[in-house]
Amino acid sequence: MNAVIALCNFCQAHGPCPIFCTLTLRSKLDDLHLDQQINNKLCAACNSLGQSNALYSKDTESGATFLSTQTAALPEVATLVKYAAIQSLSSEINCNKDGGFVFFGDSTQGHVLSHTFHVSDLQARGFYQLFSIIILMKDKYFLLNTKPFLAEHLRRISSEIQASAHKIKEDEEAKDSPRQRRLSGAQLLVQTPRSLVELTGEDNIYAILHSHFSWVLLAGSRFLTEHVTFGNLPWLPPQSSGQPPKQRLTYNITTLPMIQKFEETLDDPEQEEFYSLRHIKQVVRNDLFTTVCYCALTGVKIIVRGSPERTFNFMLCLRKLLPDKMHNLMRIDAQHQHSISSDYKIISVSNEIPVPIACSSVLRIDYLDKSMDGFEVSVKWPGELPSKWPDLMVKLIKAVNETRFTELVLNKQTKVLIEEWKNKIICLNRAKSTTGQTKLKKVLGIQPQDQPLINYWSAHLA
Repeated sequence: MNAVIALCNFCQAHGPCPIFCTLTLRSKLDDLHLDQQINNKLCAACNSLGQSNALYSKDTESGATFLSTQTAALPEVATLVKYAAIQSLSSEINCNKDGGFVFFGDSTQGHVLSHTFHVSDLQARGFYQLFSIIILMKDKYFLLNTKPFLAEHLRRISSEIQASAHKIKEDEEAKDSPRQRRLSGAQLLVQTPRSLVELTGEDNIYAILHSHFSWVLLAGSRFLTEHVTFGNLPWLPPQSSGQPPKQRLTYNITTLPMIQKFEETLDDPEQEEFYSLRHIKQVVRNDLFTTVCYCALTGVKIIVRGSPERTFNFMLCLRKLLPDKMHNLMRIDAQHQHSISSDYKIISVSNEIPVPIACSSVLRIDYLDKSMDGFEVSVKWPGELPSKWPDLMVKLIKAVNETRFTELVLNKQTKVLIEEWKNKIICLNRAKSTTGQTKLKKVLGIQPQDQPLINYWSAHLA
């Protein structure tokens, strides 16, 4: 993964700065100049390995090498990291003391995912020091697409640091509480800023961080795979560079004008009519929205019955629940009975065509001539939702219910989530053994409740 991970600290004496940087090494170690000019202003809180020391490791399987230094080993990268560190600890801060995430940056300074968190320090102002872990990358969309994976592991790293610091805090309070001294008015000795080693009581804290950061970089490049959408990596099979056909929805002459209008808007995103997943929620009952989403995501056949003028926008919204390569599983306004019994998973038909009754493998959505209880459709599916929903479904429903998301933002978020899971399943398909798949599932955060979705998508994603 072409990224830099850095631990940053807001020193109460010298301000915000990066104190530990890890990057993927693409040149020989001998070609780097680690003996940079020493900054005499460095105190314990601003210092980690020292200006002329480094931690170096290599993954024997992939050949990837990782280098951790106090300041990024490449001067042009060091400048970007320093700028990002200042922002992550000053203007771009999530106020959640347990650790928040902020995304910022641009194409010039790089795009940054910042995770700020507090570390207990009884000798500091407010009894804590402010740290952040930043991931700097040039590829904005890959960073956003992998944010769930990165956020999960950055939070684990920060929690580990906080837990160690909390133990040191409890030990110090048990001996002689600086808080009680301050409240009693007793004069305190002037304390110098403390290092992360002192705060956590772990002498090898930077070796541990090097291991964590290197693994995140390795996992990001090997398992989350930029190559799925942007290129190839040497240890994975090559991907086809061909684009999917522009027209992925089948149609007949009655729906041709609507299809043509839809395709014209694709060429000009600013003119697109943003029918988001909320349109589905508006058409069906709130409690049935989750049922429709689950069936679409896991391959239960959905039959939408009604005139094309009423069902077309609903079908376009169902389309958003599947990746591009699976759009050919949809059929708009089918005119023949045999289309229903074919491999199409989402079908809209006119009222004249007989359709099967609802069952565990068929969900029926009938547009009514007259509204019933305020709703214009009847949804029938005798199946039951599982107690735990697939992770993608949970995130999609959360996005739909986020009132601050406009239709445009919701559509963008939907595309990102669908793309993320498409990439995960493509990676699983590349695994050559059951053991490899098991390891990948653990790395990618795939749980047992995701298996119905995986079974369906895997069969159609090469």
